[in-house]
Amino acid sequence: MYKPLHNPTVAILVCTFRRPGMLSDLLDSMAALERDGLQPSLYVIDNDPARSAAEVVAARQAGFPFPLTYLHEPQQNISLARNRGLDNANADYIAFIDDDEVAVSGWLKSLVSTAGNFQAQLVFGPVTPIYPPDMPHWLIEGGFYERATHPSGTPMPLLEARTGNVLIDSRILGTPALRFDPALGLSGGEDYVFFRHLYAAGAKGVFAEDAEVREEVPAARANARWLVKRSFRVGSVEATLSRRAGVASSARIVAKIAYVLARSLPALAISPFRSQAGRLWVRRRVAIGLGLMYGLVNGPYREYK
Repeated sequence: MYKPLHNPTVAILVCTFRRPGMLSDLLDSMAALERDGLQPSLYVIDNDPARSAAEVVAARQAGFPFPLTYLHEPQQNISLARNRGLDNANADYIAFIDDDEVAVSGWLKSLVSTAGNFQAQLVFGPVTPIYPPDMPHWLIEGGFYERATHPSGTPMPLLEARTGNVLIDSRILGTPALRFDPALGLSGGEDYVFFRHLYAAGAKGVFAEDAEVREEVPAARANARWLVKRSFRVGSVEATLSRRAGVASSARIVAKIAYVLARSLPALAISPFRSQAGRLWVRRRVAIGLGLMYGLVNGPYREYK
């Protein structure tokens, strides 16, 4: 039986890499959090060998309204950075938020109250994109950066689980405690594998519609090329994970490649007659298929190297 926690401790983990301005904005939003009935602590894990976040954190520590700790993971690898935070956090709940996000003041209270109200061990909140002023309108209208939202308490499917805005009940991490896979720390997919383990162990994941964070879309990602590249990476990671699972899973990926390309290549031929958004959706489906082929042969495409 799940038992809600009274006045819980919450360790907020932020992994950062060379984003001092965004990190400063995030710290502003953390300092403004509503904390009644909560005992938060904040850990910033700097994944830059040059420690670019150290000065930002040091400048805020003395006046911060709750404990603020700087940690350093010199090897560039998001899994290792997250694991560094998990190894140092000792709290009833663990919350992850990205360094390019800012939270509304009720963010943490909404996550924790939703966990108690719905007897959930995992709570995910909405991530609202903030677009640069010169963003092409067709990219915004195409919904390429939007993530699914749900009413509070809605069960979250595994395919929507991610670390950008999530609360985890520490009691479900097990012994030895579950950690992120470093082999996927430069390609992505490490969060999917992490949550797959938790769901398989019986964890209940739900959505908290009021636990909003806002995520800035950087100019470097506000283009079709980046979206196509991301789709290729997603396909490569999916194929890599299936290859790990054995011959039967690899065979299913071969079938999926045939299906995706059989649907997408004819659509690509007539894509000049589609809208810009329609053409991009087709290109992304083709990229997923090609990524699946790449991953089946070569392993994951390391987007973050």
